[in-house]
Amino acid sequence: MIALDSTGFAYDDGARALAGVALTVEAGDHVVIAGASGSGKTTLARLLAGMTGADAGSTFTGTITLDGETVLFRGLPGDPRIDPARWSARVAYVAQGAWGQLSMMSSTVAEEIAFGPANRGMPAQELRQAVDDVADALKLTSLLGRDPRRLSGGQLQRTIIAAAVIQRPEVLVLDEPFQGLDDDAARDVAGALEALRRNGTGVVVCAPMLPRHAPQGARVLALADGHSVFEGPLAEARLAGLQRFGIGTEGEPLRLDGDAAPRPVGPVGPVGPVGPVGPVGPVGPMVPELVAVRGLGFRYTPEPGSAAPPAGLAGVDLSVRAGEVVAVRGPNGSGKSTLLQHLNGLSRADSGSVTAGGVRIGRQPTGTLAATVGYLFQDTDQQLFERTVLREVSYGPRAVGLRKDDATRRAALALDALGLGALADAHPYELCFVQRRMVALASLIATGPAVWALDEPTAGLDEPARTLFAAVLSRHARGGGCVLMATHDAAFADAVAHRSVWLDGGRIRPDGRTPQGDASAAPTQPLG
Repeated sequence: MIALDSTGFAYDDGARALAGVALTVEAGDHVVIAGASGSGKTTLARLLAGMTGADAGSTFTGTITLDGETVLFRGLPGDPRIDPARWSARVAYVAQGAWGQLSMMSSTVAEEIAFGPANRGMPAQELRQAVDDVADALKLTSLLGRDPRRLSGGQLQRTIIAAAVIQRPEVLVLDEPFQGLDDDAARDVAGALEALRRNGTGVVVCAPMLPRHAPQGARVLALADGHSVFEGPLAEARLAGLQRFGIGTEGEPLRLDGDAAPRPVGPVGPVGPVGPVGPVGPVGPMVPELVAVRGLGFRYTPEPGSAAPPAGLAGVDLSVRAGEVVAVRGPNGSGKSTLLQHLNGLSRADSGSVTAGGVRIGRQPTGTLAATVGYLFQDTDQQLFERTVLREVSYGPRAVGLRKDDATRRAALALDALGLGALADAHPYELCFVQRRMVALASLIATGPAVWALDEPTAGLDEPARTLFAAVLSRHARGGGCVLMATHDAAFADAVAHRSVWLDGGRIRPDGRTPQGDASAAPTQPLG
């Protein structure tokens, strides 16, 4: 159905990737392209989607064959150009990062899902039925009247996937489609992909790790440094020692050394907890309270045409002390991001109070809180804006009053701590996804707030980056800071967090157990 034979792909900076990589996807295939950050999996996915990079100065040499028609690329100025409209009618592509794929021309989720087939002339009655069917499969029916720009990250991700699934393409290529989804939503997406596959669509899924479950007969193409290091059945991939290439298996316990594991939080001073690794102990009265949320209530403004506003927060009480790493868990749309956004003033409470780092959060400008609360967006691309990595990371320290030389020094130290020192002069958007997320984290480290609020911090991270992230969070907590992170990554939360707080419908469950309907801690059933 589609075949790629790449003799090489070179970016405009001369970096070469995908030399000698070949892939064939037939009708009904399920192929996982696995690889750590920088392995070339996103480049491969974009090539399958017909994006050869010629318009951006990149050079592709090789062939792409779609339904028996082969297009040859020699890396010369006269190379053919793929018509994106014609290609996308047969090969649908879901890129990494849902925000960047919104049409920005649709006022409702239903219109966003219908955008592609409507432009291709699907009859109105057929289109309405198709939207209803895909919304039902992906549990989006209750959101069809909502503004897609006001969805939670997981809800938006499902909407973008629905917009691709509704086209019933010959080939569907998805770059990390399960990023930011709770387990129930991930099962819904997997079920929709499986239905397409059984109807003859070839499905290609890019991921930083091997999936726990996949359809019978799923194949894996593993990449490292732009080269193929394994190709074969998923079962064999799990035994192929791919960990040496930074490719782990989804859901496996995080392998941490003693310095990265959570330490007990006891009656110590403000410098942070010390002592042996072990389960969290009682929080003593001498440990400073860095986050105090009391009776927090927040309601979103109802959207025109929507049956009900999104869930807000209702009577939330939460205390986080120095030395603690706390995971905020719960299904998509339960209020996790909304809670975190109250810590730095991105959202403002309708009732109750929020105190972070000793500062009562009121109506002060968000920027004045940077020295108190460091916020990591779920889509970190939304917070990168400078023209070099060093300028990006030094912006926070300068904003809180440091002189330029001191801010630059702290930025350089933060970049070195994350292994990014060699990229100081690069533009942030020239980096791969994981490196961009680490740049955003370096900005928090350099600015130096005691409270870190992290929204889905491990989404899209490969195994080495997850391990490094765990060490950084634990180091910050041991130094007297605290971390509050919204996450669906159960393995990471279990390894790093001292405790989990469960949100359900904008309320914290008093029993602290998994909310009904959220299966973050439950096993996933295999497909097929």
